[in-house]
Amino acid sequence: MTRPLRYILATLAVGVLYLVACDHADARPPFWRRPPAPPYSVALEDEDGDVLPTFHHAGKTYLLGEPGLRYNVRVRNPTAQRVEAVITVDGRDAISGRVGDYVNGRGYVIAPYGSVLVEGFRQSLDAVAAFRFTSPENSYSARRGTPENVGVIGVAFFPERERPRPPERRVAVPPPRAPHRPYYEYGSGGRSESGPSAGAPEPKKSRDAAAESSRGAPSRLAPAEPRYAPPSDRDRGDDSVNNLGTEYGERHDSSVVEVPFERASRSIPTLVTSLYYDDAD
Repeated sequence: MTRPLRYILATLAVGVLYLVACDHADARPPFWRRPPAPPYSVALEDEDGDVLPTFHHAGKTYLLGEPGLRYNVRVRNPTAQRVEAVITVDGRDAISGRVGDYVNGRGYVIAPYGSVLVEGFRQSLDAVAAFRFTSPENSYSARRGTPENVGVIGVAFFPERERPRPPERRVAVPPPRAPHRPYYEYGSGGRSESGPSAGAPEPKKSRDAAAESSRGAPSRLAPAEPRYAPPSDRDRGDDSVNNLGTEYGERHDSSVVEVPFERASRSIPTLVTSLYYDDAD
């Protein structure tokens, strides 16, 4: 084979490789075309509402805690759509107390542009057991048989399924006619409103209906102390030993109500985030 022919074949091979590389590059959109990550956020706050300080170690973000400190979990939804947040503490569901399972677990529904403050393991619709830092062996998760899950708080976010809006119904309305009499009638007792501008008075709620609405829906929550289940698949990714856990603390009033919610995807969350915590050491 002559030298010029070899040069031509080599050039063609390089061109083919370049086209293949471009093909693969085009299959993945550049970073400026990729959809942004969901803006949901999770933070730990103390009793005064101050966010716990964070530190970076081994590629993870850790929150600084100390034994005996009570904390709450603040979850924010800065979007125009309701979202369900399924929360686990040390691998245990914050609502049912069972081993975390965000596919089948129940979460807190957060209104658009709103936030929710989770103050403990839920005991009922009206009370929680406070989150308090303690030793790992005294943590709620360890006492329920899952000590390997201590030291992490996980949140899975499920946006609500969007419902198609019904088509607008256009109705022909005749032009307004001049009233036969003025809207306001005058009598011996002064001016009385008898025309359309007065509006229809709101009907009063009956005593039985008011009692039924104030009673609320019956609780279908699982007991706060569930039976042992196999541990969840939480993996810290290192060989460090955690010095803090979260205990099943004292009772506090914290009322919630049950509302209907349908996930856009029942089993695939839009975002799963984890917060690690430990003491200063």
